[in-house]
Amino acid sequence: MELTMLRSMVQAIRLLTAVLALASLVTGLGAGLARLGLFDLALSVSDRHSVFMLCGFFGTLIALERAVAQGSASALAVPAVSGFGAVLIWFEPQSAALAFLAAGAGLAVLSAQAALALRTLFSAVLLVAAVLWPIGTGVWLLTGDPALAAYIWLGFLILTITAERIELSRLRRRGPLQAGLLVLLVAVFFCLGLLTGEPFAGTPWLTGTALAGLALWLTVNDVALITIRGEGLARYSAAALLCGYGWLLVAAAALLMLPPGTSAAGHDIALHAIGLGFVLSMVFAHAPIILPAVAGLRIRYSAALYLPLALLQGATALRVAGNLLEQDSLRNASGWLTMGALGLYAATLILSSRHRPRKACAAHNNRHPV
Repeated sequence: MELTMLRSMVQAIRLLTAVLALASLVTGLGAGLARLGLFDLALSVSDRHSVFMLCGFFGTLIALERAVAQGSASALAVPAVSGFGAVLIWFEPQSAALAFLAAGAGLAVLSAQAALALRTLFSAVLLVAAVLWPIGTGVWLLTGDPALAAYIWLGFLILTITAERIELSRLRRRGPLQAGLLVLLVAVFFCLGLLTGEPFAGTPWLTGTALAGLALWLTVNDVALITIRGEGLARYSAAALLCGYGWLLVAAAALLMLPPGTSAAGHDIALHAIGLGFVLSMVFAHAPIILPAVAGLRIRYSAALYLPLALLQGATALRVAGNLLEQDSLRNASGWLTMGALGLYAATLILSSRHRPRKACAAHNNRHPV
């Protein structure tokens, strides 16, 4: 009886945390539209757009995934605290920052435990990624301005995705030279650049070079270069991955050619090339593979998945073009197109989740590694 109650409580916490993360996503998207003048929302809330998206949504979901993988009920305290922080963003941003700081520290501890148990390149990069979350939150606490933490939080997502791609592409052999190059890019260039004030301080040579190097390293070493020649879900996921790596290169070019410290356009291009083009392309690529394992949903591949992916690429391109041409109409169109891409993607997944046995879905995913 006690074991059954514990399991029910754990399931309830997981579900509530996921709901809070999704609520933060919806609020973050609304705040993004409000910043473009397309949605009526209090200025104090719209200014926290990056906090809702990067901490409230992505931070909470990553912490939840890590806690589930860790397997202990106590580990769920980390995403639960982050989910609570997502609620506090509305009313008490200072308290929300403290909650995210605690959640980030907890995620770093979980990642350190995993790295000690499994001493691989994957777990090491995952640990570095986790540490960036509380560092960025600390910057927010000290300065009171979440915008100054945005690139550090994006670094948390970039390196988390990099680690996941290392793990999912483990069938491709990497020698010590490739591993050493990645360590150089991550530890010396990227993290050192962020910790020394880039990309706001002068021309961000370290972070810009690191992003370009990471994009090229991922493209060359990812199994996506093989699976793009396949079919079905594997080919779709590979296409999304390669699009994301392309946008990471665009972000690197923006940082180097239009430094955020002196160019508002360069700042906006870099942020959204990473956030929209790279991160959301990764979400589109991985969700059909991850949802069957994490949420028990049975996703059936449909070629219709390419439509929201194409809309997302178009939305990112419009955002970049709007900044380069100083056209608010293009930036506004990008905002609505992004909403359309996300809504259509969610609808496509829901419609594609019917009439497929779990075993068949798992076998399909195993045959087509992405």
